[in-house]
Amino acid sequence: LKARGVLVTMRKRKVQWLAAACVFCLAQPVWAATESTTVYQDQLDSVGQSYAGEISKASTPEHSNIRVVRRGEKAKSAEPTEQLPTRIDADKMSYNGSTGNVYAQGDVVVTQGNQTLMAPRIEGNTKTTEYRTVGGYHYLEDGGKTKDITGQNMTYRTSDRHFTADQAMGWNDPYYVKGQNATFDGQTGHMEKGMVTTKHAMAFKHTPDYRVEGQDIKVYPGDKVVIKKPSFYIKNFKILSLPSYTASLRHDKKNKFSIFSLIPKPTYNSDNGIGLHGSTEYPIGKRGEAYLDYRWYSKAGFKPQVGYRHYLPWGTASIGYSKESNEYNDKTVWIEKIGEVRLDTHTYHVAQSPITVRGGVNVGYWKEDSVKGSHKEYYAEVSHDPIKLGKNADLRFLGGYQRDYYGYDGSIRSMPYWGARFQSKVGNRANVWVSYDQRNISYNNSPYRFDTTELPKELVYGGSYKLTRLDDISVSVKNNMMSGDIDSIYYTWHRDLHSFDMYLTYKDGHKNRDNQWKIKFVGKDF
Repeated sequence: LKARGVLVTMRKRKVQWLAAACVFCLAQPVWAATESTTVYQDQLDSVGQSYAGEISKASTPEHSNIRVVRRGEKAKSAEPTEQLPTRIDADKMSYNGSTGNVYAQGDVVVTQGNQTLMAPRIEGNTKTTEYRTVGGYHYLEDGGKTKDITGQNMTYRTSDRHFTADQAMGWNDPYYVKGQNATFDGQTGHMEKGMVTTKHAMAFKHTPDYRVEGQDIKVYPGDKVVIKKPSFYIKNFKILSLPSYTASLRHDKKNKFSIFSLIPKPTYNSDNGIGLHGSTEYPIGKRGEAYLDYRWYSKAGFKPQVGYRHYLPWGTASIGYSKESNEYNDKTVWIEKIGEVRLDTHTYHVAQSPITVRGGVNVGYWKEDSVKGSHKEYYAEVSHDPIKLGKNADLRFLGGYQRDYYGYDGSIRSMPYWGARFQSKVGNRANVWVSYDQRNISYNNSPYRFDTTELPKELVYGGSYKLTRLDDISVSVKNNMMSGDIDSIYYTWHRDLHSFDMYLTYKDGHKNRDNQWKIKFVGKDF
């Protein structure tokens, strides 16, 4: 049986149905139907059949979506055009040629590529191209790694890829979702009375560590997500409610968007103390967004970043105010950047080669304690795709040039640099790494500790070992290649705390005798 993108073969009362199928997806397009060649069949179970293997009045593609060929007859057309054919296995198949009604029944399993849909029954019509599950559905993608959704009745229309489901619950990477009246019209995803949480916060027997509930959630892929009457929870404690919340998706280049970014997340590290961190972005125009990132620490105080960024076809332009941190002698230092304007390119491959290039320029006013003044910088860097050294190891080189102008004392820093990175997985538990960085300056001439180059020639090597499912230890050795001495050794214990990671580090200052302990807690999904 052949339909508009539908191929049917029945063998020993098992149905193979090549079709465009339905999926739950709030942010991505789904399978599209395409015209295909006919197949030949072993047995028919069809309304109006004259005898097994043949329908007396075979309809034509001009008048119906189904075409039938005799058992054993070779297809006369070209090879199938489907790149990802879909198969449905079921216990029984029925079809009415005059009406176009068709159904598969009995442990129906639909597969296409890495996608699987299971339902007790699927009904549809080849003329309207609308198909629906009866008795619930279970949808998997990549064996459940990227999607694992269950729900009640759902409908999918192959002609325009419209999807509706009265209930949907499960894993939709990178979130766990639950809601009612879920729809996707090919462009916009929508869900009512929805709940969203992350895999690290999900507690399968208890309340999630944190979640967002909304009366109405709409996702505009590549643009924004709009939540009506959202409530943000930590366990069962409601910490924030808003009439509406709009978050930009324009910076979501690698699925890094977090719907929980607005929640003030607790953090801790030895230098800054107990802290709260939150952020949000709001779309402006067709290519821009306003952003706010705020941090408050019991020791360091309030540290905001606020401004506007504009996405260009070849890069990103931004202007804003920020308080940013870096480490100097393993201690956190903060700098205030006032009215900084940045222009950074994407990373581009040179023609079809593995070589990549990127660059940028920025201008602003810096203030670090009593050191303050204008700052200008431009940089350019060349690198390449990682070189694979066996199955579990890779090597990468990089080189570039950075030039800084400091208005505080009129100094200029010219800094050609290059480096190499090697990393390898050893067995199932161990990892090793080596990195080398060389910044070609005879002395550091930055007046700011924030961007001071402590070791112009630095070699770092180390490894980690996984002790248990939740624990691993690592050792990292930093070498001063100008003197040939070990600068410091870092011993770290990492513990998985469900929604958070804990890092306890001991620094052996070696000859400098600058020994110290540090502990920090980092939220996984923040």
